[in-house]
Amino acid sequence: MRVLLPPITKVLLISWWVIGLLLFAAGGSFSLAAVSLNNQIFSDLSIGYLLGILVYPFLHDSFLHLLLNSIVFASLGALLESTLTRKLFIKILAVATVAPALIWLSIGLLAGSEPSHVVGSSGMAYALLGACLCMFPNMQVSLIIVQLKLYLVAGALIAFSFFATIFQIFGAQWGNSAHSIHLFGALFGWLLVGGHQRFSLSELPFLASLRQRKQRFDADKRRQNSQRVDDILAKVSRSGIGSLSPAERKFLEQQSRKK
Repeated sequence: MRVLLPPITKVLLISWWVIGLLLFAAGGSFSLAAVSLNNQIFSDLSIGYLLGILVYPFLHDSFLHLLLNSIVFASLGALLESTLTRKLFIKILAVATVAPALIWLSIGLLAGSEPSHVVGSSGMAYALLGACLCMFPNMQVSLIIVQLKLYLVAGALIAFSFFATIFQIFGAQWGNSAHSIHLFGALFGWLLVGGHQRFSLSELPFLASLRQRKQRFDADKRRQNSQRVDDILAKVSRSGIGSLSPAERKFLEQQSRKK
């Protein structure tokens, strides 16, 4: 079956693979650090480091890195590019490239990180993930042998990136990934499709379930109270008001005040 990708998604994927294959063919003769997102930019404003803020998503340091980013980007990019306006789709990709990069550099500066550099399109992929989380939270996602709703998968990935970013701010290392780029890529993607306008804590599945349980509990309580009122009134009809106990009188007064 032929898979048709929208033009922007297709062009980006082709460019990543062409550049990736050329770099893999070059082997160790080309230094990715020289043109990547590099935290040495604060001490060396070279053209390579400045360009790195824009070109780092087009560079990948391994075949697996390139493959995984391509799979995620192709899946989510095809969905969003065909759903959003072209202008908004490009805006998400542009913001997800530059803004998380600047935040990563700032965190590194504040935390006094060791010299390091970042390559890869994970920030873009996470931006699309954040946008899809806002627009299609209940979409089914296939993970080899299981299917889960998108909000579970995205929530787990973003939560991991959040805690990893916090640890990195305080000097701890959680692998070689730039978790802050993942986290803020997802955040900007979510914001740019109006996540801040659509989001409500009460709409979270867990809280929605609690709200439904409370509504059922309240409805049951009202039915029980109504039945007790009927029983007390029937007792009054049979034996007169003097037959009521103090507790029954108090209950009737409480129910009358609620109406």
